[in-house]
Amino acid sequence: MKFNLSKSRLSGYLQSVLQVVPTKSTLPILSNVLFEALDDKLKISATDLEVSITATFDCAVMKKGIAVLPARILFDIIKELPESEITFEGTATRVEIKVPNGSYKIACAAAEDFPKLPVVNTKKQIKIDGSEFVTMIKKTTFACSVDETRPALNGVLWSTKGDMMSMVATDGHRLAKLALENTKLKGVSEDIIIPPKVLNIIPKFISESDGDIGVIFGENNIIFNLGDIILTSRLIEGPYPNYDQVIPSETDKKMVISKDDLAGAVRRVSILSNSLTHQVKFSIKNNTLTISTTNADVGGEGKETLNCEYSGDAVELGYNATYISDIIAKMDSDEIIFGLSNPVSAGVVYSPDIPKEQFLCLIMPLRLAD
Repeated sequence: MKFNLSKSRLSGYLQSVLQVVPTKSTLPILSNVLFEALDDKLKISATDLEVSITATFDCAVMKKGIAVLPARILFDIIKELPESEITFEGTATRVEIKVPNGSYKIACAAAEDFPKLPVVNTKKQIKIDGSEFVTMIKKTTFACSVDETRPALNGVLWSTKGDMMSMVATDGHRLAKLALENTKLKGVSEDIIIPPKVLNIIPKFISESDGDIGVIFGENNIIFNLGDIILTSRLIEGPYPNYDQVIPSETDKKMVISKDDLAGAVRRVSILSNSLTHQVKFSIKNNTLTISTTNADVGGEGKETLNCEYSGDAVELGYNATYISDIIAKMDSDEIIFGLSNPVSAGVVYSPDIPKEQFLCLIMPLRLAD
């Protein structure tokens, strides 16, 4: 194997691939990256057995070959080098990295031990709008559960029924749902549950100005074609809970409030909240919202009062401040709306600028201490 390329180019692609290399693993081979020198192309791949990433790009290849190299050691060496042309030369067992002022030799792992990566057939891909897909990811994945006892909730439900596609994530305490029109996926009606890890990588490669991305639906995996980058992920087995039944169709109380005012007050008051529950109390009446908390552990109390537009009877609700802050951060408008009913029912949070059928968040209240 022999090829050369610039330091900055190699460093950039290595950094991209490194995102799926596990920091700790019972399988040492997973801490490596696979280099494949092809005709005028270089492929660099990594996997953690759940998510795989392959970067393919133009490269001056003098001799084709394959090598499996330690990912982080290699990246640390390349990162520290001054900008220059770098030459890789060696065999499947040992590679020499030649730079203008020296060289580095690294032993390779056995190529046959590296996990087989899924075959990508781009003829089967369906093109969808990249910026819309990224928007869906950014507004939903935060609500995924990290509780391993309910595996389906560890992923994002991607539904492609009719002319619509939607993404839903929930951990049982909060929920985020975004639905957009998309006729390109018409006929792909099977719901799938995607791990957030692979979804959260996609926005790092797709900006809002980029065009389409390719999606290939496999039997138990999904493949995203982002041009130079191919991402593959296993799917999570369902079924996903029936989330529609927990979204209230109507609420008898409505609060409209400044997003920035609410975000700041919740952030400040929550400093004194319980470190486990992060509970703050919302007391709403007469067009005012009072946010308060008490913490016996530190002997502290916090309270702020904000103006709002409120219709409905006075109500007191307990919320996890972290969950409220996460939801507020996903709203793009200057004001946000809370649709509420009683202290034990889910509240609906949405923007006045976007129909709640398109984007909404749900938050379950906490039981207030007497």
